Amino acid sequence: VPGVLMTPVSSILEACNAGHSNPEPLWRRSLRGTTPRCAREVVFGLGLNNMADFFEEAVPKEVATSKLARNALGSIVAGVVAGYFSHVPHNLSTLKMLEPHTSYAAHWASLVHIARTTRLPPRLPPRSANVLANVLTLFLPAGLAIRTTQIVGSFCLLNGISHALG
Repeated sequence: VPGVLMTPVSSILEACNAGHSNPEPLWRRSLRGTTPRCAREVVFGLGLNNMADFFEEAVPKEVATSKLARNALGSIVAGVVAGYFSHVPHNLSTLKMLEPHTSYAAHWASLVHIARTTRLPPRLPPRSANVLANVLTLFLPAGLAIRTTQIVGSFCLLNGISHALG
């Protein structure tokens, strides 16, 4: 539920930064890419609210003796998981907001093309290159490490503050 509730706020914030690329009115821009953005926010919410607690409880006391250290380790693992599973929806929602008249299929094709031309050897047979580019785009998308690091930092900060206050 937190992810679904956060989607409109996230949509408006992102639409405020997309005016340079999409001249539509703010209210319309904020609706572009809502479905994948909602998926991203749900994964983020599950990571922050559920997975972090689950992974915190799974940290053995021999690995981390203090509650704060277990909280940080749980947040790191949850951030990596949430970053991984939310990255493709994030890419699609952002592309749809920036270029609303381009279909999701065309956006996907552009991500696959980038993976094929920048991340694979040029001498691969075309069929193999296409399959591998789709696999890379889905399972190891460009920008994953940077965005996951941002999410890990957010989780550590938010859960650390919550831990300190609670």
